Amino acid sequence: MSIKVLSFDVTGDYAHFRKYYSTSSPVTFSVIPPTAVLGIIGAVLGLPREEELYVKILTEAVTGIGIRLLSPVKKTRMGINLINTKSNVWVPKQRREGARTQIKFEFLKEAAYRFYITMEDQELFGRLASTLMEHKCYYTVSLGLSELLADFRFMGVDEFTLEEAGDPVKIVTAVPLNHIRKEGIALTPDRRYIKERMPFSMNDNREVQEYGELLAESQGRSMSLKLTHFWRGAGENISIIRTGGQDCLC
Repeated sequence: MSIKVLSFDVTGDYAHFRKYYSTSSPVTFSVIPPTAVLGIIGAVLGLPREEELYVKILTEAVTGIGIRLLSPVKKTRMGINLINTKSNVWVPKQRREGARTQIKFEFLKEAAYRFYITMEDQELFGRLASTLMEHKCYYTVSLGLSELLADFRFMGVDEFTLEEAGDPVKIVTAVPLNHIRKEGIALTPDRRYIKERMPFSMNDNREVQEYGELLAESQGRSMSLKLTHFWRGAGENISIIRTGGQDCLC
């Protein structure tokens, strides 16, 4: 079985993907969640944001996502001045109790990713490829927050083939834990592994439909793993997450 896979890079000075359990002091995931990648694709294509229709459109298109770290995970904290907007009116020169609040945010520094995208909807897939190729986007691309602007670069469209693995293979993307066989992680001293539980899919009400655990190498290097299945092509092996909450065996 083979599929077409579109790849493009996204880079930014800072990124923030808020963990679902953080409250007054927001902390970030170390790896961009698949649901945030949907937002980037929606921004490029100009899919409707009203009532989160972009989520419905991309889910119905059976979008698959592979996530590769292109730079080491580095984090920093900064104080951000937030404005109290509960009264719907805020006058900058007016001084009053609680007008501003400074909150410590955790950010990723020098974030860089390569995304591998598949879709069963070939018309939408073609639109995405041509838009990225022309370095165009409908909405401004950002990494988690609207202030964290990002650049992107089209890398290509290649054929990838589904493979089953009994022996360890080198995987360049982050991998869902349920794709890894029992005792299938070949730990080596020169690799730094991170595992995070994050949203894999959500509905058009922004309600998470599935959480999953993702394994990645924090320096952006490949991992040697025994997998139930993976995709081989363009001289590399990748793992793909289907946003509809199922393994991508399309």
